[in-house]
Amino acid sequence: MNTEPKFKIHIVFDNRCVRNGFLTGFGFSALIRNPYTNNYSLFDTGGDGNVLIHNIRQFEVNLNQIKNVVISHSHFDHSGGLSEVVRHNPNIKIYVPKETQASFQRKFSQQEIIGVEQAEEIEKNMITSGQIGSSIKEEALYLKNRSQEIFLIVGCTHPGLEKFIIKARTMGNLKGIIGGFHGFRKYSYLEGIEIIGACHCTSHIQAIKKRFPNHYKQICVGDTISF
Repeated sequence: MNTEPKFKIHIVFDNRCVRNGFLTGFGFSALIRNPYTNNYSLFDTGGDGNVLIHNIRQFEVNLNQIKNVVISHSHFDHSGGLSEVVRHNPNIKIYVPKETQASFQRKFSQQEIIGVEQAEEIEKNMITSGQIGSSIKEEALYLKNRSQEIFLIVGCTHPGLEKFIIKARTMGNLKGIIGGFHGFRKYSYLEGIEIIGACHCTSHIQAIKKRFPNHYKQICVGDTISF
């Protein structure tokens, strides 16, 4: 019997697909329960705080249960709901790419804003990529299980999804990925990934679905992925 602890990844914001009882909006956010710490963390906050809060509550999670929020980059569709999150939970730790730390700190002067430059472990088996890219710097989140398998959660991947994939594979066997792939077309980098959850801003979803029919997974607000 497999007793491997499982991360729970709840999709709480997206603009392509939504389950009954949930709301949709432009942007992306995932709520993650870490089985190694029993904490909740939020990756991105979508573009509408009220929609985000509604969807989090649909999973019967209170905002004060969330310890960390990781913002992939400063664009509104990924950080627009942060003000509402902070209003409900002023003690939450906020991780942002180092380049945008000062602007977030000006806006959220009472909060702990942590500027991330290099890869670092936020919690046990939950690792930020550090900021990647040039014109738009972005961070992603890596979840690691006891078998040294990796699940990658991304925002819009403006610097190129392949850069986050390459880094993931230095940590372990990349099993899954969800988030926005933007204009990504270097499909060979997706070979061998069991769960390909392209959503939000992904331009070429149909091409990905056609190329990886057994591994492409539609991502909807209200879904939960176990890893």
